[in-house]
Amino acid sequence: MKQVQSRVVTPKPIDEVYAYLADFTNQPEWRFDVVSCSLASGEGGAPGVKYHQRVKPRGKEIDSEVELTRADKPDEVAFRTLDPGPVSVSGAWHLKSTGTGTGTEVICDVTIETHGFLRLLEFTMGPSLRKISDRYERDLSARLNP
Repeated sequence: MKQVQSRVVTPKPIDEVYAYLADFTNQPEWRFDVVSCSLASGEGGAPGVKYHQRVKPRGKEIDSEVELTRADKPDEVAFRTLDPGPVSVSGAWHLKSTGTGTGTEVICDVTIETHGFLRLLEFTMGPSLRKISDRYERDLSARLNP
């Protein structure tokens, strides 16, 4: 199991940032590896809602399903992937107002679990996961701080 954390600060109010993150259809705007995202079932922004994503993790497009597991407005949005296979991902965005009164700090904690044969290679994944996390952080920051 590998864990990564990223942090973004924006002058946007917490309710606006929460709404943006809770709507997974926004992810193609800031996640370089998400080609498209659409509502698959449930009510957008509510726990249990599922999204269908077309992702391109290593140059090849594949289908993926992700579930919003927790939606504690305005403080937290949590998720997990539902795909069978050698990798599962779960995580949460934790939001809090900054000392300025109108800004928001976003802390993203992500856990990547490998299964089967890939577990043998897990020890080598650290640098590439950190690189991906850094890019998400940079791109989310650019989206929230135009």
